[in-house]
Amino acid sequence: MVSVCVIGGGTAGKAAAVEAGWRGADVTIVERRATPEPPWRSWPGLISGSSEEEGFLDGHGSFPPTLVNDEASAAGPGFVALSSGQRLPCDSAIIATGTRFEPVCFPGARKPGVFVLDGAEKYAEVGRACTSLGGVVVTGEGYRGLEVADRLISRGVRVCLMVSCWQCEPPSPAVLEVIEDVARDGGTQVQRGDVSRAVGNGRVEAVVVGGSVVPCEAVLVTPRRAPNPLRAAVKLGRSGAVEVDLGMRTSYPSLFAAGGCAELKGGAAASGVLNAEPSLSGRIAGSNCAGSRLSLRGTRIDDMHVFGLRWSRIGRRGGTPAALGNQTETVSHRWRSDCACTITHQKFSEEVIRVESIQPSAFSPAGLPPLGAGVTLEALAFGLGSSDISPISETARLGLREWPES
Repeated sequence: MVSVCVIGGGTAGKAAAVEAGWRGADVTIVERRATPEPPWRSWPGLISGSSEEEGFLDGHGSFPPTLVNDEASAAGPGFVALSSGQRLPCDSAIIATGTRFEPVCFPGARKPGVFVLDGAEKYAEVGRACTSLGGVVVTGEGYRGLEVADRLISRGVRVCLMVSCWQCEPPSPAVLEVIEDVARDGGTQVQRGDVSRAVGNGRVEAVVVGGSVVPCEAVLVTPRRAPNPLRAAVKLGRSGAVEVDLGMRTSYPSLFAAGGCAELKGGAAASGVLNAEPSLSGRIAGSNCAGSRLSLRGTRIDDMHVFGLRWSRIGRRGGTPAALGNQTETVSHRWRSDCACTITHQKFSEEVIRVESIQPSAFSPAGLPPLGAGVTLEALAFGLGSSDISPISETARLGLREWPES
């Protein structure tokens, strides 16, 4: 029986352990926490009083792994070293150590009323406190900031969202305009900028953004995440994550990596890190550790619901406009106040690289304009598993001129 050691009991590590166990491997999970915290993706739910509790050993059925409550210090061929000095022998190891939060260091960041959202307990604390809060400033990374703002608004909190950065590729200008306009119509400000200082007598009373002062009763910071790779005999990518191929294999035989600590070989730093796909990359790593030959699909799909809108992206993995430079052309169209689409395609060819759309969450596929040969974005992004998105290349080439106005 193949022995597999999974380093980390988060979403990627658990998915890897479940998959390897189902395929007959003898699995050991090394996890430093004695009890699991909710998965990172569910932390915003703690603001509204809901979360997804998952144990380290949940979902394993007839193949429960061995759980070692310790911290891994290194991994190499045939072993995983623990901080206690013990060495665990194994045929293969999967590094699933996730990410770490970058420090928040603007002046006033330690004042009472400033919440740095770097753990599940901080989200739960905000959920308990938000009923007594009036105006709140949410600042930092944009994707998580949108989710946090949406949860606060649902609880009646007035929010001003300051986006200083985007963890992955930012939304297209047309899509971002829709988000800003719909949020503003609902009484929420969405601005681009960074908090330079939190001020107040005792606790925070306002923040300084550029040359403006924004009054508030609390500041919620959504920090960026950086890869947290384990020390091992493997190559690191541009972002500092462990470099892997589409099968989650590292540069060293028998070592795999998955989740936020892994980065696709040759990918752009913004789009290659797998922190948005922990479960999928974990399953592939676990399967291949146990002898399979699976690969990550060529098309990447993102889907997010915020402010009553559905923001969707589909495209060739590693093929973002920033990664391809001046080899691409982008065309956009906004046909309603709450609907927009952006298509990026290769210059001098009909190959579509990426499609991004935003529309009300209640839209049905029948309500979407046709793309190319009768293909809707809804069907393309959520009904087709192919990496071929060429059916809409004609729409991109024509610059969306055929899309209806309403």
